[in-house]
Amino acid sequence: GAALLRSVYAVSDVHTDHEENMQWVRDLGRERFSRDVLIVAGDVSESIPRFSETMRMFKSAFAVVFFVVGNHDLWLKKEEMDTFAHSIDKLERLHGVCESLGILTTPQHVQLESGPVAILPLLSFHHASFDTEPDVQAVRMPRVESAVTDYRACRWPHPFATGDVQLAEAFDTLNDHQLARAKWQAEANECEFLSPITDWSSLEGRQHPILSFSHFLPRIDLCPEKRYLRYANLMKAVGSAPLGSRVAAIRPHVHVFGHTHFGWDAQIGDVRYVQAALGTPRERRQRMRSLAIGQIYRKPLKVYDGERADFCPPFSAAWSNHYAMHGRQPSNVEPAPWVRARRKAS
Repeated sequence: GAALLRSVYAVSDVHTDHEENMQWVRDLGRERFSRDVLIVAGDVSESIPRFSETMRMFKSAFAVVFFVVGNHDLWLKKEEMDTFAHSIDKLERLHGVCESLGILTTPQHVQLESGPVAILPLLSFHHASFDTEPDVQAVRMPRVESAVTDYRACRWPHPFATGDVQLAEAFDTLNDHQLARAKWQAEANECEFLSPITDWSSLEGRQHPILSFSHFLPRIDLCPEKRYLRYANLMKAVGSAPLGSRVAAIRPHVHVFGHTHFGWDAQIGDVRYVQAALGTPRERRQRMRSLAIGQIYRKPLKVYDGERADFCPPFSAAWSNHYAMHGRQPSNVEPAPWVRARRKAS
């Protein structure tokens, strides 16, 4: 058979609509990762041609690629309004693109050199009621509906709407339908290293390493407190309680998430939560310190080390380091100095 698979890498928020980020993907080349697995935790591109090109390059660099959709991937551009009735139509097209490239969007056991690892892409979407923490009142800021592009750029079938918990629940339910598709994807892929996960209960007992991933946050404590955020109402568009319940029920060893563009590595209970977002070129220039984890500016983050047959030791990341030292105090709603300075300037 083919050379055995080695390690698992992760990245989110590659935003290859930025040419600099597209170059980052091109630079991954063919040789370095040809025996490795990549998980892509959403926000690849707003356009389907660019999405397809990016995913094709990931697939040529890595042996096996998994993908879960992010909000930017579901934006409908003006020219797509005729093609897609709504963003769920676009989601199905993106899954079709992935399947045509041999990219997995369903839960699979992947046989590595060191043994099997369960890899679980979890679909989700944010809802405003995920935010259960007090609001920052001291600075004026726009409402989430006007500040967050998803409210304008995503369209949903009746009766769903961006920000509603019903939409988040509907996305979460899609994960159960994905189990039926897992078998088909494993067979279509003709990859001897895959065996489909067709029942969540088969993961109970955690016999093998379990790695789940989503675009959105399954827990509110994976985002800096509102007083630190340049736009505090962002908290109303970052996470999903139904996703949180699902992750809690699955009890993965590691859960990778994206969306907020902050490097993160935190153990909470028996789950380790990791974010390795590439972010935008501007963010890397202006605030690399809060994005940084591993060598994300150069390559995806290795999360499972096949040679050690274990998840990689914890990575340093500015915000999760902060919370390892300091407790979370959401009731403190006094804006950080840099938040006040920015709001005065605008």
